[in-house]
Amino acid sequence: MNPPQHPAATTSPKARRSDSRFLLWYIRHENRLAPKKSPLVLRMIVLVFAMVCGVYICSICLKQVSTRNKVIEKPCQELNIDSLETPLVHYPKPKNYSRAECACNPVRYFTILSMQRSGSGWFETLLNNHTNISSNGEVFSVKVRRSNISTIVETLDRIYNLDWFSSASKNECTAAVGLKWMLNQ
Repeated sequence: MNPPQHPAATTSPKARRSDSRFLLWYIRHENRLAPKKSPLVLRMIVLVFAMVCGVYICSICLKQVSTRNKVIEKPCQELNIDSLETPLVHYPKPKNYSRAECACNPVRYFTILSMQRSGSGWFETLLNNHTNISSNGEVFSVKVRRSNISTIVETLDRIYNLDWFSSASKNECTAAVGLKWMLNQ
C-alpha cells in the first residue's frame, strides 16, 4: 500500500498556481477585509477615561485639602500670652487622668536633638529638676517605637498629650514636656 501523499503533490501545477495567487491576493487585501476601528472612536474613549480619572483624583484632593477650620477649644482665656506665642501654646487633654486644676496652664513642647556622647544628659537632668518640666529621655532608643512613621507619630502623640508615664512624669502642673532624640537613631 502506498503512503498518503501531501494534497499539493497530487494537484496539477495549474491548480497550485491559482492557490498561491489566491494566497498572495488574500495577504495583500487582508487589511481591507478586516473591519477597521475608527481612530476617532478610540481617541474619544481614551479622552473620556482620562476625564473620569481626573475628576476622581481632583475630588479626592479636594476632600483632603478642605477649607473647614477646626476650632480649638481653649479651657480658659490667657491674657498674658503674646499673640506671637499663641500657636506655640497647647492645652493637652490626657486620656489617663484629668488636668482639671491645670486646665488653664498651657504646655509648650520641646525636643533635644543630640548625638551620642555629646553631653546632653546633664542638660536633660537640669530640665527634669524643674517641677514643671518633664523631659522623657530617649524614648526612641527602643527600636519598635521608631520602626515606621505611624509608631513614631503615635509615640509623639502620647508624649505631647501627657499620656507617657516615665520617671520624668510630674505631679505638679506641667508647663513643658519633651524628649531627647539621638540623631543616629
